[in-house]
Amino acid sequence: MFRYTKYLFFIALFMGMVACGDDSTGPDVNPSEAPAFPQILSEEMQPDFSFFEDNQPKNFASNALAETNNYYGARNIALANQFVFTFASIYTPLLLAGSAEEADFEDGMWVWEYSYNYENKSVSVRVTAEEMANDYEWNMYWSYNDGETSVEDYKILEGIISPDGKSGEWIFNTLDENTSEERIAYTSAWDITSDSEKMMDVNWYDENGEVGLSANYEANQSDHLFNMLYTDEPDHSINWNSETNEGYHESDGNQLCWDESFQDIACD
Repeated sequence: MFRYTKYLFFIALFMGMVACGDDSTGPDVNPSEAPAFPQILSEEMQPDFSFFEDNQPKNFASNALAETNNYYGARNIALANQFVFTFASIYTPLLLAGSAEEADFEDGMWVWEYSYNYENKSVSVRVTAEEMANDYEWNMYWSYNDGETSVEDYKILEGIISPDGKSGEWIFNTLDENTSEERIAYTSAWDITSDSEKMMDVNWYDENGEVGLSANYEANQSDHLFNMLYTDEPDHSINWNSETNEGYHESDGNQLCWDESFQDIACD
């Protein structure tokens, strides 16, 4: 459904070229310390699916195939779809490659610039951070030239991130194969109150800029909710309690429940 082959090739090429950076900007008046580079995807910015990873209950000998179907159906969906929250990790080397560079303050924002060359291929990167009221606005621009393909100031990612990284949103762009212009590919938003209270939302976009897949996760103490929302197939909603072990899986209007022993039960 999504075409990232050419785009992922550019990312892989860039990571292979990170060997000899060149910082090319000049100093300006610095109002304070430059902000630390934010994380693209930390562990606490991901859903906690350890409940399904840790629990693999055995079926009773009688009617073995039926008794834990509901739990295992939910487990399979949750674990198989973890990737929708972790896709952003491929961008991490792109952003952090500049964290060792010196930042300059220009036109009201911090700027990191660096470039790499390898076998007639060149990549230059510019990262900016502008302080907002309570957050920082981050942008990364990427230029590439190999003699045949040329990309200039492609905004590969942008985001509004809190200084402590506990809340924010990243927007990841890809290059349109027809226009060679950037278009939205993926978004990731999160709000972390504590280790046991967090919310996360991700969206995948198709070639027309329309949302093709959405996923969201919410944890409130021991209660967890995970939703997968599609445009062309039934949605999935999974709810579980990590203390009581009870939960349910709902899809296409059907709700399937399990009890504290992971056994199938009728839903209330």
